[in-house]
Amino acid sequence: MRYATSRSIEVLPTPVQGVVNTIIDWIPLGIVVLVWELVSGGIVATDVLPAPATVGAEIVELFVSGEVFSHLFISLFRVGVGLGLSILVGVLLGVGMARSDPVENFFDVFLSMTYPIPKTALVPLAILWLGVGTKTAILIVFLACLLPIVLNAYNAAENVDQNLVWAAQMMGTDERSILYKIVFPATIPEIMTGVRQAVPIAFIALVSAELIASNAGMGYLILTSGQIGNYPTMFANIVIISAVAFVAVRAFEEARGRLLVWT
Repeated sequence: MRYATSRSIEVLPTPVQGVVNTIIDWIPLGIVVLVWELVSGGIVATDVLPAPATVGAEIVELFVSGEVFSHLFISLFRVGVGLGLSILVGVLLGVGMARSDPVENFFDVFLSMTYPIPKTALVPLAILWLGVGTKTAILIVFLACLLPIVLNAYNAAENVDQNLVWAAQMMGTDERSILYKIVFPATIPEIMTGVRQAVPIAFIALVSAELIASNAGMGYLILTSGQIGNYPTMFANIVIISAVAFVAVRAFEEARGRLLVWT
């Protein structure tokens, strides 16, 4: 069915194809909003589940008043730092494990043991170490995003064409040059895939951490709004952070497509 739909769209002019594809992409969201509208005030009271129009008006009010901007900036800062650190450490660790048996033997058991642990379960421990606030949120984001990046970097470095490595070694290239000139460039596409997986995970971990261990940020706004029964504001903040995460994923996909045009 999907193939048949794609074939049908292909006969349309290119500008029309873009419009049709955009409409198709947004149909699931439209269905969700429609169901939400039907449930609100019908199955569930509007006091508990505000209608989409009410939430939309609250979103506008939050932006007009400027209340949301400081919290949104704090959340984005935490995501950026946590994700950035996970990329730096994850790439170095993944490539190092693939290229060095001692490094792999040392970290493999640690990663295998920590992988099944929900990272939000570490929030109380992080609070003891770092207190409530930005440091704890960054740590949780870092830990949540680390593994997918490590695994993708490891798999990419493991699958580097050995003929290239052997040819470089035969020409007397040292191991460091092989690493930076052959291994790292060859791993970039798969590393970018790992980062793509980590971006939504970063926002999930962020909100989870801010719900428990923060006095600022979007998760904190969601929590405090729910605690006082201000559900329109609570849902508005949920929609805002969801939209920001969606834009972040799409922006990264666009950047990845441009950066990897040579692959």
